[in-house]
Amino acid sequence: MGQKTTRSKGDTAKKLGRATSEPYQKALDGLEKALKALYKDDPAKAKEQLVRLQETYPEERELMDRVGSYLIVCDQRLSPQRRPKNAEEMVTAGVMSLNDGDHSQAIKHLTKALDLEPKSSHVQYCLAAAHALSGDAPATAKLLKQAIGSDPSARVHARVDDDFARVWDATEVAVLLDDAS
Repeated sequence: MGQKTTRSKGDTAKKLGRATSEPYQKALDGLEKALKALYKDDPAKAKEQLVRLQETYPEERELMDRVGSYLIVCDQRLSPQRRPKNAEEMVTAGVMSLNDGDHSQAIKHLTKALDLEPKSSHVQYCLAAAHALSGDAPATAKLLKQAIGSDPSARVHARVDDDFARVWDATEVAVLLDDAS
């Protein structure tokens, strides 16, 4: 069984290079609480907490983007099972599969999303993360290069995103994440 790491308050904000204000930290704590409910397979409780976060901290735009994404996940888990119909639903299904540890299913959903939106840096990044979690460094590097080409901030995110930890040392990925790139 893998070791569980604990983070001190503000670790996530520090990783993102952001100073923590009290409202930001409270919103971040609320998001973590909602995610715990979601991972305990209680999407109704998670949705309730996420909606409360949207109402209480609308000025925390960075976190509210994530809150919106997780609300989609909650809605999908609360609705009867159906096939994703568009790229956004496929990305959400892919992320849900990643969260469930099903890398191959995640790659299928995200590949379909990329077929629909081949220039989307977000989809490229998510698919790169899925390949990284499955240990496929060459596929990770190819997709991460595309994502960075579309959105240079993807490099910064991948440097601190634990989803890429398994392939950080792979030469083709390390070169992409190097400051000089």
